[in-house]
Amino acid sequence: MKILESDKNLEEFTIKVETLNDLWSLYNVISKDDEITSRTQRRVVLKEGTKGERKTMSLKLRVESVGFHEFSNRLRIKGTILEGPEDLVSYGTYHTFNIEIGNILSIKKEKWLKSELNRLKEASKFEDKFNMLIIAIETGLATISLVTNYSHNHIATIKKNIPGKRYEQSHRNKAYNDFYDQIAKVLVQNMEKTEIDIIIVCGPGNIRDHFSNYLREKIKFSEMQKVKSFHASSGTESAINEILKSKELIQIKSNVKIIQETQKIEEIFQLFASDPDLIAIGFEEVEKAATHKAIKELFIVDSLIRGASKDHKLRIEDIIIKVEKAQGKVNILSSEHPTGKQIDDLGALVAILHYKL
Repeated sequence: MKILESDKNLEEFTIKVETLNDLWSLYNVISKDDEITSRTQRRVVLKEGTKGERKTMSLKLRVESVGFHEFSNRLRIKGTILEGPEDLVSYGTYHTFNIEIGNILSIKKEKWLKSELNRLKEASKFEDKFNMLIIAIETGLATISLVTNYSHNHIATIKKNIPGKRYEQSHRNKAYNDFYDQIAKVLVQNMEKTEIDIIIVCGPGNIRDHFSNYLREKIKFSEMQKVKSFHASSGTESAINEILKSKELIQIKSNVKIIQETQKIEEIFQLFASDPDLIAIGFEEVEKAATHKAIKELFIVDSLIRGASKDHKLRIEDIIIKVEKAQGKVNILSSEHPTGKQIDDLGALVAILHYKL
């Protein structure tokens, strides 16, 4: 993200969107009642009885809602028009900006919080667009999910009855081939729709290797270089979460937001089991720890900040400032990931402490 202009007196910043990470950061920074200015297209009816035509213009909106659309690479900002060409628009009517990579927009707030400014400056910290397809597989069961830096989407659960060893081997082979074929079809369909960086095949025993061989030899899968095989305990969704915690995955890709977040959450739960006094949970405990400069690392779910009231945001901001002044680290997690959901279940605000209070 490139900051093109800043006017601290007006609390306004003009930025250029450069990556998908920038769009995600803006999704978590832009709030209701902020004022956004950008170039856009709007259908204008110049003659009564016609459908009108699309005109390019600059508009300023008062924000009502913000939506992040990861796979279409856009941010949708809906609001009411405050400024624009008087002969083409009516003030107070609704419009939606579709902000994409390469767009320029100005954001004006009543008051910028330090944490919001930091998000603008640190937007490109992680690898931008990382899509990982994970196939957890065991005999007769496969779970397929698409995991990105911003979301965790369950794609399919595939079940197939595999005859036992007392049946003829030809029947077993046919059942396995049918099972593998169903999984391969889902894989290929998703490869056509989305640019996949890594395909993880995981599961117990040798079945994951048998499926990889099927891809290579039977269907001549053209992107075998992206396929990695890991051990996991099952073919269920829990195996996918297991893989996200694995050291093997970190060795392959380290600068990926979701992988780093998953490792941190694992650290929290290990501490919770071994030394729970080094964990603070919820506003009261975390505020107390922040006041005592005891926080080593703070974890906040983005949904706690996004859309929050002014007083609520200021309370969170006060905690963040105290943590950063004490050289603590602040992590804002996506509520669309299991990592963020785990923190949300604990109270949406969790801290690892330097020492017990």
